[in-house]
Amino acid sequence: MWWVGCVAIPGVIPLVAALALYFAAWGWLAQRILKRHGTFPALLLLPSSWVALEYLRAHLLTGLGWNLLAHTQWNCLPVIQIAGVTGVWGVSFLIVLFNVAACQALRSKRGRMSILLAGLCVLAAVLYGRFVLKQTDASSPAAGFRVALLQGNIPQREKWDESFQEAIWKRYETLVAEAKGKRPDLIVWPETGVPGTLDDPEISDRLTQISRSAGAQMLVGAATEDPVTGFPYNSAVLLGRDGEERERYSKIHIVPFGEFIPLKPLFGWLKKFYPVADFAPGSRFTVFPMRPPVSVLVCFEDLFPEISRRFVREGAGWLLVITNDAWFGRSAASLQHLQASVFRAVEGRVWIGRAANNGWTGFVDPAGRRLPAPGQIPRFKPGVSVAEIPAAARGGSPYVRWGDWFPVLCLLLTVWGIIKNSDGNTRSA
Repeated sequence: MWWVGCVAIPGVIPLVAALALYFAAWGWLAQRILKRHGTFPALLLLPSSWVALEYLRAHLLTGLGWNLLAHTQWNCLPVIQIAGVTGVWGVSFLIVLFNVAACQALRSKRGRMSILLAGLCVLAAVLYGRFVLKQTDASSPAAGFRVALLQGNIPQREKWDESFQEAIWKRYETLVAEAKGKRPDLIVWPETGVPGTLDDPEISDRLTQISRSAGAQMLVGAATEDPVTGFPYNSAVLLGRDGEERERYSKIHIVPFGEFIPLKPLFGWLKKFYPVADFAPGSRFTVFPMRPPVSVLVCFEDLFPEISRRFVREGAGWLLVITNDAWFGRSAASLQHLQASVFRAVEGRVWIGRAANNGWTGFVDPAGRRLPAPGQIPRFKPGVSVAEIPAAARGGSPYVRWGDWFPVLCLLLTVWGIIKNSDGNTRSA
């Protein structure tokens, strides 16, 4: 995650150090589990403790589920289908399970049985994955709800510079005109694609004109303000064909030290050294009234399975991710971000459309397949991505119904392993 330094170099060291603590904790646990438990208990406890720590990392201190071990398998579609049952956590478990078994097989004859058991688990997951893939059509339907995603590719240094505002408007007006020629039902802009605050009358009027010329509904990422409290929000706003606002969603899970400063009395001084927005969190899980209905994940909200799961449970038939990863230059950040979206699609068995400022922009089907062009746009190039979402699209999976049962089970097993280890140490003493 070196690319965090593109925004704040001083932030890289504490962030990396904090994330490294989880690996250190697993090493500490693994050492004690191997000392106190036999081959087969260790085969269960080591991957369980890994998943438990990943789950804690994704929730503690607002959470950061970036670069989970499971994400290494995002292109291995048969393996990741178990995420529809266990969530992303089941794939991490499977990876550690197989590696622990391989290690045990090299260390002792008894460990050879471990590799057999782990191999059977992997085989079962792959067979299940192939079955799911056969049930899920990889292609976009011939007729459905046509969606056009815009990728503006506006450099971050220009986004909020008023001298570039007119050029940004022109870029999006050109993209909307291109999208209109593809006869979409909905045109989607990326996160904060609108170059200004939507509550500014000049900005609002310009956007209304563009919307009326689009010949389709338009969903835009924009900074907004609460008319009563004046609180600023990072929002997704739906405009009708007449340019009037129909609905809006304000980002619920905002980024610490990026969109707000936590514990301002302690860390407020940081704002002097690098740009930090001052957004307030939204509170409503909005489902936009379309056919099929859709909900929007703004920026890194797609890192959190519980948010996308909540939207599907609220009635969303598919999901949109609008984001701006231009903060991190031409790094791997945008592809790492895409990996999270692929898992959200598999977990919820939902279509996902991603509109990103500089990429990756495109569509992911409910099995995690990325649609080929014109269903995607190369990173760091402006363009329009178009695909059809099935008109009767509905999300739903065992994971949507049952939630995080698997990481909770892993957490309980880890606690049991620690307690049993402590009992053993007490008896030895």
